[in-house]
Amino acid sequence: MAKGLIVYVTRSGNCRHLAAMAAQETGFPVHEIEDLVNRKGIFGWLYAGFQATTGAASPIREPEIDLNDVESIILIYPVWASSVCPPIRTWLKQHHNKLINKQFGLIASNLGSPGERVQAAFEREFFPLKAFAIINEKEPVQTKQDLIRAFVSQMVKNE
Repeated sequence: MAKGLIVYVTRSGNCRHLAAMAAQETGFPVHEIEDLVNRKGIFGWLYAGFQATTGAASPIREPEIDLNDVESIILIYPVWASSVCPPIRTWLKQHHNKLINKQFGLIASNLGSPGERVQAAFEREFFPLKAFAIINEKEPVQTKQDLIRAFVSQMVKNE
């Protein structure tokens, strides 16, 4: 597989687990983008949806990542209002020039949102996706692993 990395955002910890599963399948290093906005409780959840819907970015703490030799990037984030979650939006905008011509895959964690809208929102705002998966947070671990394995197969197809 091409040289790559995994970048994720998590609110509840679920995306951290998905990132670990994806890393196990790919061998890619994992990097967390920390959202600096308090999203705890119902008001945090509502604010997350509001920011996602309005196309807002949010302040983040990010790890040092050298993007120069990276060919493939797997993004993992929770679905907020069927849109790009604000911390990922911030990261993508801050590094846009370095991300052009990279291959992107997206694993979105949800509780029932339609995947087509999530994929369309990402591609409309940023880059085409080579692979996409939507994984319901309540799925059994084995199902999540199977979905990630299928996703990784899409990422490496026709490399």
